[in-house]
Amino acid sequence: MPHRWLLVLAAILAAALALLGMLQYRWIDEVSVAQERRERGAMELGARRFSDDVDRELNRAMVAFQGAQVDPFEIAHRYSDWASSARDPRLIFAIYTANANEIQQFVPREGQLVDTAWPPILFEVREFLATLQPGAPGRRPLIDDVPALLVPMRPQPRRPPPPPELEPEERPPGPDGDYGSPQRRPQRNDGGPPLPQFLIAIIDRNYLSHDLFPELARAAFPAGEADLAVLDADRIVYRTNAAWPRSASDVPEVAVPLMSNRPPQERDLGPTRWRIVVRRHGDSLADTVAKSRLRNLVLAFAILFLLAASFALVAVLARRADRLRRQQLEFVAGITHELNTPLAALSSAGQNLADGIIAEPPQVAQYGAMIVRESRRLIDMVGQVLDFAGIQARSGPRRVESVDVPSLIDDAVAHCRWLAEEAGVKLETQIANDLPSIDGDPSALERAVQNLVANAIRHGGDGEWVGIRAERSNGAVAITVEDHGRGIAPRDLPHLFEPFYRGRDASRVRGTGLGLTIVQEIAAAHGGNVEVERRRQRGAAFTLRIPAGQHG
Repeated sequence: MPHRWLLVLAAILAAALALLGMLQYRWIDEVSVAQERRERGAMELGARRFSDDVDRELNRAMVAFQGAQVDPFEIAHRYSDWASSARDPRLIFAIYTANANEIQQFVPREGQLVDTAWPPILFEVREFLATLQPGAPGRRPLIDDVPALLVPMRPQPRRPPPPPELEPEERPPGPDGDYGSPQRRPQRNDGGPPLPQFLIAIIDRNYLSHDLFPELARAAFPAGEADLAVLDADRIVYRTNAAWPRSASDVPEVAVPLMSNRPPQERDLGPTRWRIVVRRHGDSLADTVAKSRLRNLVLAFAILFLLAASFALVAVLARRADRLRRQQLEFVAGITHELNTPLAALSSAGQNLADGIIAEPPQVAQYGAMIVRESRRLIDMVGQVLDFAGIQARSGPRRVESVDVPSLIDDAVAHCRWLAEEAGVKLETQIANDLPSIDGDPSALERAVQNLVANAIRHGGDGEWVGIRAERSNGAVAITVEDHGRGIAPRDLPHLFEPFYRGRDASRVRGTGLGLTIVQEIAAAHGGNVEVERRRQRGAAFTLRIPAGQHG
């Protein structure tokens, strides 16, 4: 039941992580959309602030001259009031008053209206005024291509009829020395309604592109996070980034009309040709949002991966702890059983001898041999546990000296001879003649070889043969112990060197599950290793490899 509940909990946690991942993905998409809208809105807000500031200056000029009479004194007074409140009087390059028949230029320094010819840039205005009928209130506040403001003025008062025409020789000379050219003496609209009169204020392009636009761009985007440009139809008037736009056809991320503040009755004149285009500085807004989305996705799923990995690690550690707990319980139960058997035999034999039940010399000798055998078994088990505890408490050999390999193998085999005789196993040794000595702890190395031999006798004794072979191997001495027993089950191979682990088929064999662990620890402490041959049709083979001594 506990395992079943653990599986249920694991399934619930896995489903929760999957659901959290899906929700996180959707939330990041929503955050990306919101980020794009926020940044695009910020750019549009800056562009509209720019446009509103320009329109505010133009409206201030238009209101200043709205409804003025064609009178030099009044125009001069209104110009002075406007110049004192305007951001910069350089906004207006020149001022004219005109109707369909005549045009005059206002000279601010002199406060006078001077007759003049129509400038080429105002030919479109002249054609527009020619289409107006007398008394018509025609309005067109902004001439986009000039650019210029067209402000309606109050009609002129009626003039008295002109004097009779004089002969050319009787006409007084004009300012240029001619005698009243038609351009200098415009026709009047006497006898009918007055012609619509307008004030034409020409906007200075140089001031816009070199002074006003840069100042407004810095105010709209103080951190320089966006590139801004002002376009007049297909012409680039101003841009904050010399590399963008390359042409008026480049696609912006935000486009806002400029100088388009027209009253409702004039919106049928068509869209303004001036506009503001904005894009994010550096990477495009789409690329920036995509990178931010990818970064958020990577971070979010990295966190989810860490959570999943932590859960898996906890599960693995819990499983290992549970397996170690069971192994320790099995070890305690096994060692208790192993100790109880020889102790019971020793107690029974000692009691029989003490009570005089066994008195015949052959029986006494037999009991004595049994006592010696069980005592050795006890000593071996206690030694295994003590060796394991000692190895865990230190990282290297207790003492280092030169060890003769043939003598080491002979001593280890001698200690296992009784176990081989009891199991009916033949021990066979094969030692090369040119073996070098090894440096290390003699008793620890002997314990390692003895454990390999005892392990082969216990688990492979049904093959009735155990071989011990020693030879050179790439600067080391390789001691191989093999048997012809049942071999090692594949499922047991990964756990052979774990402490307290005993194979699933080892219940019929006495042992503590520490023998191979001790061998591996001793090998590592001496700079060597122990390997098991995995591919064998029958039996098992373990090789203890220890580096040769410095003088070997």
